[in-house]
Parts: sequence; C-alpha cells; structure tokens
Amino acid sequence: MPASPISTTLKPPGGLSPPPSGAVGPTIQLPPWLSKAKDAITSTRQWHKLVREIQSRVAKDLAQRGLKFSDLNPYEQQALVEQVHSDLTREDHDIVGNFEKALNGVCDTEMAAEVRRVAPAEDDAEGNAGKAGSGTGEANVANEPGTDPAEALTSASKIVSVATTAVISLLEQLPPEHRALTRLMLGQPFPEPLRPKAWALSLKHASARKEYEETLARRRVDTISTMDVQITQECQSFLQTPIGGASIYTRRRLMMMKSTLSYHHTLMMQRGEGATTLPQRVMFLITPVVYVYTGGRNPGQELAPKEEAEFLVTLIEAWECMVRDDFGVNTFKDGEEYASLARGGGLDQAAPGWAKLLRDTLKEADPKLFKHLLNCIQNLPPDPSGTAAHNLDPEDEAAHLASLMGPSISRCLVDILSLPACLYLYDQSLMSTFSNMVPRAAAVTLSCLSPSLMSCTTFDAALEVVQAQAPDLPLPLLQSAMEKHALPAARAALGLPRTSMSVDASFMGREDDEVLAQVLSRMDALADVSGGRLRNWVSNPPTAKERKREKKSRVVDKIEKVKEERGKGGGEDTVEETEVEEKVEKEVEKEVE
Repeated sequence: MPASPISTTLKPPGGLSPPPSGAVGPTIQLPPWLSKAKDAITSTRQWHKLVREIQSRVAKDLAQRGLKFSDLNPYEQQALVEQVHSDLTREDHDIVGNFEKALNGVCDTEMAAEVRRVAPAEDDAEGNAGKAGSGTGEANVANEPGTDPAEALTSASKIVSVATTAVISLLEQLPPEHRALTRLMLGQPFPEPLRPKAWALSLKHASARKEYEETLARRRVDTISTMDVQITQECQSFLQTPIGGASIYTRRRLMMMKSTLSYHHTLMMQRGEGATTLPQRVMFLITPVVYVYTGGRNPGQELAPKEEAEFLVTLIEAWECMVRDDFGVNTFKDGEEYASLARGGGLDQAAPGWAKLLRDTLKEADPKLFKHLLNCIQNLPPDPSGTAAHNLDPEDEAAHLASLMGPSISRCLVDILSLPACLYLYDQSLMSTFSNMVPRAAAVTLSCLSPSLMSCTTFDAALEVVQAQAPDLPLPLLQSAMEKHALPAARAALGLPRTSMSVDASFMGREDDEVLAQVLSRMDALADVSGGRLRNWVSNPPTAKERKREKKSRVVDKIEKVKEERGKGGGEDTVEETEVEEKVEKEVEKEVE
C-alpha cells in the first residue's frame, strides 16, 4: 500500500520505540474517581475551547495539504492532533494554560474526595485533632499502641497511593508506543508504591503466559522440574542469605521463587540447556522480581489457593519476559565463564559488547582509575602519576576489566549491590534494557569505590574491595554517579534527551511538597465550605447561596485572625478595624472568584 501523503511529516513523539514487553491490551480499569474527573473536565468550557482551537488548526493544516481528516489512517490522525497540541503548548497559548488550571482543579478535587472516602472515619477524626501539631491534618495513628509507625498511613501517603494507581491505569490505556514515554523518567527510581505496577506493565509476555497456562492445563507435572527438590533447597538457602545486609526470606517468597524456577528449568531442558543443573545466576536475577511482586518491604500473606495460582501465572510471565532476549539479560549470561577465560589468558575471541561498554564507561568516568585498575588486574607495579603506557589495545582492556566485573555483570550486580540499589538498577533496566544499563552501572560502581581501589595493587585486593564495599554504597551516591557518568550516553542510545524528566517530590511522598499541601488543604476547604459534601468546583460550581456563605465564613475567620495578630479582642469597631474588614472582604472576594 502506498504511503499516505502526510505520513512522511508525522512521526512518533521523540522517535521513541515501545519498550520490549510482549504487551497486550489494557487490563487495569480507570479508578472510579479518575473516570469521574475525566467526565468533569470534558464538561468544562476550558476543554471545549481547547478542542475547538485544535479542530480549527487541524482543519487549516489539512486544507493547506488538500486533504480531509478521513483521508488519514488512525495513526496519522492521532499524530496530527498531538502535533497541533504540541504547537499550542510551545506557544504558551492562553487556551492551554486555562485548560491546565481547570484540569488541576478537577484532579485535585476528585483526588481529595477519593482520599477522604478511603480514609477510615477514626483516622479522619484524629487527623483533624492533630492539625495544630502537623499542619497537614494527618492522622496520628503512628502513636496508637501496637501500630508500626512505618506502616501508618498519613494523608500524604494516601494521596501518593491514589495517584500511583491512577498513573498506572492511565499508562495501561495508552498504546504501546506511548508507554515508551516512561523512558523519559530514566535515571529516577520508581516510588515504592508505583514499582510493582510499573514493573508489571513492562514485564508482560502474552505468548509466555499462554504457553505456561496451556502446559498447566494439559499436564501439571510438566511444569515441575525433575530437580524440583534441589531447586527448592537452593532457593531457600539463597533467600535466607541477606542481600546487601537485607534479609527477604518468607515462606511465600520461597514457594513462588522455586515454582517459577522449576518451570523455567523444564523449558531449559526442552531447549537442551542445563539438563543437569540450574545456573546460579538465575537465583540472583529473579530475586528482585520476587521481592517486588510479593510486596517489597511489606510482604503479604498467602492468598486463597485460586488467587495464589493466578498470582504465580503473573510472576512466571514476568520472569520469562525478563529473561528472553528483548531485555538483553542473556547478552552477558556467559559473563562468569568469559571472566575466567580472560583471567587465565585463554581468550582467542573479540571482547563481547558488554565488556566494551564497561571499558568505555569507566574510561570516560574516571580515566585515572581506569589506568590504575588495568595495572592492578595485571598485578603490575602501581603508577602514581597515572601516565605509564600499559601497551594494551581496547579489546584487551575490555577483557581485563571483564575479568574483574564479569561474574557480577552476569548477575545484574545483585551479588554486590544493596537491595535498594538493585531495585534502582532494575527500574532503569526495565525502562531501557539490561544490556544498555548493567555494564554502565558496573563501571559507575567502580568509580564510586575509587578511593579504596586506588590503594589496591593486585587483582585479588581489587576484587575484595568491590565485594566488601559495594553493598554499602548509598543509593543517592550511586544515582548521582549514574546521572553524571552513565545515563547521558544510555539515553542517547535510546534516542532520548540527555537529561531526565524528574519525578517530583509529590510522587515520592514528601509531605512538605507544594502539590501535596494543595490537595490536603483542598480536602479541608471543601469539607468546611460545602458541609462535608465534596463537589467539583470546576464542572459543578457551588450555588450563589453557598458562595455567599463561604465568603462570609472566610471574612469572619480572617478578621479574627488579624485581630489576634494585633493583640485586640472584641469591643467597639474602630476606623482601623473597619478598614481592615473592607480590605479583607476585597481579598476574600478575589479568592472566591
């Protein structure tokens, strides 16, 4: 079929391709409050003005091309509308600004209503009682006997939870090519409430899921490895060994991990791989996935048998999606073997891509450490000046560095990093690929350990420093170093801008954030003004009587506040007090409007 006359000028936003996921259609419905907000915003005059302006510009653009909207295919129609909207945004057009204000008002109000709806009555009462102390109306449940403060839900955390669910449901409604826009967050760790759903959004593989379900339905024993007992024992031993000082073992995690790997081993046997053993690297690779899917720091209890079986299907789908070639995990599956050959000098092949990426990243990040490590790995005398020539070509340099970091790279650094750092690295890898991210992260880890590594003079000493000190690297330090030394090039490889779209503090749950404060204050204001009824002021404005009552209430409150500040009680009005009242009335009138 010949290309449409407009197809050559309309491209996907930012030239992004969808992340590899084997994704299927949306499975998460919009939360009721978000559907309500959608209906509310599309009934506002600001929305209708924006739509009319876009329609006008689209019609003008098509007229100049001699086309009708129906001449375009669905992709071209969508691309043209998005292009026109982008033009309006770049122009800082008033129509766009007014719509965004209306949108913020609708979402803030509906979110406030949802948070109040899900908050228990006693929580709300305690929050009102504690306003004077907290300034945010949060429930003081952390002080209740037997309540873990870390698990006490504040108003802010409820807002984050509600927003997180909304974000994921919106992402699921998008076509796969638009889900790639999450890559603009590259460099940012997913907020903890968002992480399991964000990972689940990426780790979808319809054919892998179908394959397991059909095998299970046909003959359940075919999903269980002949080495099931041994795999169970290995999983238990592995989970009971702390990762970066953190113990994550639970009985449920053990059962989920061993069931997933038992099935995975049957697939390996069918392909003629690992008929007698399960590679230890898979234990490392699967651990963060099992940890996140089973609740992270707050692991849940076992579900009912039917629900637990469905959960296992989802976990197996996620794991099989991750280890298949799309995410690049298998590009360094032989990292340990290659490192051993490189260390023994038995290489007669070109360095693999991951080793070259490790070399290039470290050389650019820390040239002095790069030279020192090459000498150190070869057990050569130290070079304090850092200027001595080592007479190695780039292939040999990559091989030497791979001999040090190859085993850890094959395990996605789970064997050396702390659990938070591992989760951060998985966040980045699932937004891009493991092959694009893990070797860079390995080089950055070395650069973070530079002060200690620079004092090493042998390979064994350098390896000991990596194994002993990498688990203690703080996540903020690693994240900052990744942003400086690795992520610009990683984004360039994906065709992204060189800087990250920051996840603001409201997403991270910081209670002093302006956005959180705005929603929290709206919760209180709406309850006060409308007698507890939370209406949406943009699409369903209050009546004249309600506005008058609101104005009177605000005036009285402000005047009392001014009097308190001036140290005055009641008594006869003075000229000064009358002026204050008039001034306050004008301010309130403006606020109400």
